[in-house]
Amino acid sequence: MSPERFWLSLLSLALLMGLSIGFTRVITALYAVELGAYGWQLAIVAFAQSIGMLLLARTAARWVDTTGPNKVFTAGSLWGLGICLTTPLFPSVAALALLTAMGSLAMPPRFVSINTIFMSQLETLGKQKAGWFRAAHIIGMTFMGALLATFVFPRVGAAYAFPLAAFIFVLNIAVFHVGIGRHPLPLRSHTTPTTPTNNVSLTRIPLVRKVALWEFAIQTLNAYFIFYIVIIVLRYLHLPETVAGIAVATQGCVFVGTLVCAGKCVVSHPMGSRRTGLALTALALLSLPVADTPSTIYLSAAGLGMGLGLLQIINLTDFADLGRSIGFSQAAYINALAGPGGGILGGLLGGLLEPWIAPQTLFLFFLPPVLALGFWSTNRSANVSAPN
Repeated sequence: MSPERFWLSLLSLALLMGLSIGFTRVITALYAVELGAYGWQLAIVAFAQSIGMLLLARTAARWVDTTGPNKVFTAGSLWGLGICLTTPLFPSVAALALLTAMGSLAMPPRFVSINTIFMSQLETLGKQKAGWFRAAHIIGMTFMGALLATFVFPRVGAAYAFPLAAFIFVLNIAVFHVGIGRHPLPLRSHTTPTTPTNNVSLTRIPLVRKVALWEFAIQTLNAYFIFYIVIIVLRYLHLPETVAGIAVATQGCVFVGTLVCAGKCVVSHPMGSRRTGLALTALALLSLPVADTPSTIYLSAAGLGMGLGLLQIINLTDFADLGRSIGFSQAAYINALAGPGGGILGGLLGGLLEPWIAPQTLFLFFLPPVLALGFWSTNRSANVSAPN
């Protein structure tokens, strides 16, 4: 298979994976509301969507090492397919929460498998394309999945929406095996019997700490902005709903656009790109607490999207470098744990701290840890490396 065809298949699969995740999450939320879930019940259903990644990411990495990504990806997709077909058969909030938690176990095998493949092939495909893979996943999840779910569910209900989600899992399996599964996939290159594989040993590697902290920080900021900017605009600034929607769309579009367009610049000028990304993110965190008009909100959102996009490209290439030292499945496991962990924290933070700190002011509190992480990364970039 030519590299171009393989790359197209990989992007298509990333798009379909994002579509399956985004579509399933939104119809699950809509179904919970239809069943009469409220307050803490909605919170349980929302948390159940992420619990699988926290529980199974490490085990999924071991499965990929022992059996290869093909079987693991297929098994995870079949599990998700089965849960989607089962969910409408038990119309209660308790059953939905339980089945959602069970369905979330499909995510780690799929995520770790596809990221193992992506990291192992990035050197061949070109590091300047690092952001394209993440961009395709975000487009599928945030834009296509959410739009399709909000169009389909009100018209056909859970009885047909969940089988449609199962069909999307079938498409995932088909694209994987037709476009990717036949391609030779190096996994644990450059590893030795002394390569650390447990959590404590891995955290002793400076590059592991760096990529994990950055992934956690990027996803925390993304999740916090996407959720709480809506609350800030409506509840605190008393601006129209369209302002909130445009702010979220601006941040998302600029983030995705940066992932797609800035790869070559980041590869050519990694240190300058890191400083630029850090500066843009810091300026956005300074401006968001005082933004009180649509134009200032949109400008801050664009700055945050571009800054986090640059930092994301750098971190993806660092993950690929790490994979060549400790094994690509191990690097994918770290990515699978740090990213969703940051997303969960970002979603919870504003609600937990709102009685003491207004959500808009809380943007300032992200600034010191981001600057500290940037200073630490910049000063260690010359000598940070994983052991071979």
